[in-house]
Amino acid sequence: MASGTLNLKVDGMTCAHCARSVEKSLKGVQGITTAEADFASGSVTVCFTGRKPGYEELEPAVRKGGYTLVKEEEAETRDPAEVAKREQCRNLWLLLLGVALVIPVMLPHFVHLHGAGWDYAALALAVAIQATVGFDFYKGAVAGIRNRNLGMDVLVSIGMASGLAFGAGVVLFNWPLPPGLTKDVYFEAATLLVVFLRLGKYVEARARGNALGALRSLLQLAPDKARVKRDGQLIEVDASSVKAGEICVVNAGGRIPVDGEIVAGESDVDEAMLTGEPVPVPRRVGDAVRTGTIAANGSLEVKATAVGRDTVLANIVKLVEEAQRTKAPIQRFADRVSNWFVPIVVGIAVVTALAWLIAGAGPARAVTHAIAVLVIACPCALGIAVPAAVMIGSGAALKRGILVKNGAALERISRARIFAFDKTGTLTLGKPGVQAVEYADGVDEASVLQALAVVTQASQHPFTKAAAEWASIQAGLVHSVGGPDNLVGPGAAKLSPNVAATSPRPPTGLSAPPKAKEHAGMGLVAEADGRKFIFGTPALLEREGVPLSDGLQARANALRERGDSVSLLAADGKLLAAFGFADSLRDEARQLIEQLRGQGARTVLITGDHQAAAQRVASALGIDEVHAGVTPEGKLQLIDQLKETGVTAMVGDGINDAPALARADIGVAIGGGSDVAKETGDMVLMTGRLGDLPRAIDFGRRSLRAIRQNLFLSLCYNAVGIPLAAGAMLWAGIFLPPSYAALAMVFSDLSVAINSARLAAELRKA
Repeated sequence: MASGTLNLKVDGMTCAHCARSVEKSLKGVQGITTAEADFASGSVTVCFTGRKPGYEELEPAVRKGGYTLVKEEEAETRDPAEVAKREQCRNLWLLLLGVALVIPVMLPHFVHLHGAGWDYAALALAVAIQATVGFDFYKGAVAGIRNRNLGMDVLVSIGMASGLAFGAGVVLFNWPLPPGLTKDVYFEAATLLVVFLRLGKYVEARARGNALGALRSLLQLAPDKARVKRDGQLIEVDASSVKAGEICVVNAGGRIPVDGEIVAGESDVDEAMLTGEPVPVPRRVGDAVRTGTIAANGSLEVKATAVGRDTVLANIVKLVEEAQRTKAPIQRFADRVSNWFVPIVVGIAVVTALAWLIAGAGPARAVTHAIAVLVIACPCALGIAVPAAVMIGSGAALKRGILVKNGAALERISRARIFAFDKTGTLTLGKPGVQAVEYADGVDEASVLQALAVVTQASQHPFTKAAAEWASIQAGLVHSVGGPDNLVGPGAAKLSPNVAATSPRPPTGLSAPPKAKEHAGMGLVAEADGRKFIFGTPALLEREGVPLSDGLQARANALRERGDSVSLLAADGKLLAAFGFADSLRDEARQLIEQLRGQGARTVLITGDHQAAAQRVASALGIDEVHAGVTPEGKLQLIDQLKETGVTAMVGDGINDAPALARADIGVAIGGGSDVAKETGDMVLMTGRLGDLPRAIDFGRRSLRAIRQNLFLSLCYNAVGIPLAAGAMLWAGIFLPPSYAALAMVFSDLSVAINSARLAAELRKA
């Protein structure tokens, strides 16, 4: 049976209980097996079997819970941060309306203007406030009761309605007031309570909007307009209307509106938004460019190859949204606490009321304390404690070139104590270089360079390319960049990547290009001007009848034993030299391993390369443990074994690393690696720099610390506030009426919001 996944946008969710209500409603739709909602981002992930459910089936289920399902075409184009901003503005206007209405209620009390006229006016204003400023709470409570989901709205609605009912009873029916309480207490519960609750809603919406700021900054990178060549004319159109194959013209300083290939012009392109690199990269005809990057100093004509939702930027936006709606493990803990929290609080409120009744205080005081308990215990701060920190942490990481693809990644990277690394392309550059050259007896360098010039012109094999670079250096055509500290082994010769790409090959002095034949896994044979040149394995030389001298053979074996791959060079049946090739280490690899070990982490090298090469890299970097000659299946088994001893991070870049990246507790993909690895990893170092891994760990630890602080603050308020609201300190003259309980709840929200803002400021400086 067919199955699939839908990502929906739902408006109106403000807390974890709202999310659970939406989940329950959607699970009732035929074919839907699971639904996971995230109120902070307004997203719901739905898994279904059979036919894909349509909007007409999903919308009534969502509406039944009291929420609004956004149509797919609208959801694809709108900015979640803008939605959060609109919600923030709406809460602000309702808050201001509430303040305007509550002043006439409370001011006469403070100036002692009591009387029947004031009482009736206060009652009327209390009704007006609840019908306007408090309407959302009642609406949510009705939906929650209908879905058997007792959330925050149910708690505060009971408090508001009870305060209004007792205030009305005192005014209309002259209900007696308990000792120590005045009628304004009930009007505070019916008016100030609503205003303070709306203030809390505003604080929460503001916190969510700030946390979604990174997503907004991404969406704003894509230009709204594009200049396109159509029918021989240059016209300006909406960027969303550009079709694949059309030519877009970008002037100096303009943002590129599509993913495409440059067909005319050249410019330095600022790609910092994708790679984190601050220095613009030169791009010319034939090079690929991406949506949102900036042509810094030249005009370009770009043939569109991907537009709209198919661009790299759109894919990053999608990944960020997925990260923000994926719950971290600690979020699930908070959800479990919240799920049990509400029934427990209702139970405490009931016990409080019964205790005061048994003590003979009367129903008015019993209900007053019960209301205060319900209000102060609203789990709003608990709901935003984790999402706010996760969204802020992932947004800050993105601005530093680290793409966090799911909500669990930041938490898990902070807990990781075992770091497993692939070798080739991860710890090394993934490109061989000449590490040593051994000459046969009686052979000079000039003969070797001449023969090498022929074979390197005839082949594009990585070893022959590396040999060409070495020969160019020896011939004095280019100069090596970088010292031996960057290399594996002593005496290594290495070019920087830029030199490698542009190094000219030494002249061959031939009358015509050589004719060559490649022998898979062995090397090549080239013929030119009646001469025969061989570059490859001993087996190839033997097959071609070239005798191997014992002295050079011994030195070649020594190169193999230390981890080099060896190719022999021969000309006209005579052995000339042995070349040792090895991959060069990334510049930052040694420092990274030292940092991890300094933090007490265990480092492991897992590679499919042979033992000598693996051991050589591990020794150069100081890696704790080495596993060589490992197949992709073997990597999975090793990752499973490592996970049994601690939280394990796998760092890799190749296609063969993808299964291990998926299996590890946290998969970290290198930005310059294969697309499969980047799709599979939980986190992507978009700059391709290993040095970003410690920063990712640091961001994860700071975010997790902020999450714990947020949870502590929200729970601490309740631990202190509930007993006060229940009247436990009344003997000492300390009484917390419902309106003050609501204000305490607002302070709980504010403390979480302020701590999350502190995290954002801290990460900006990190």
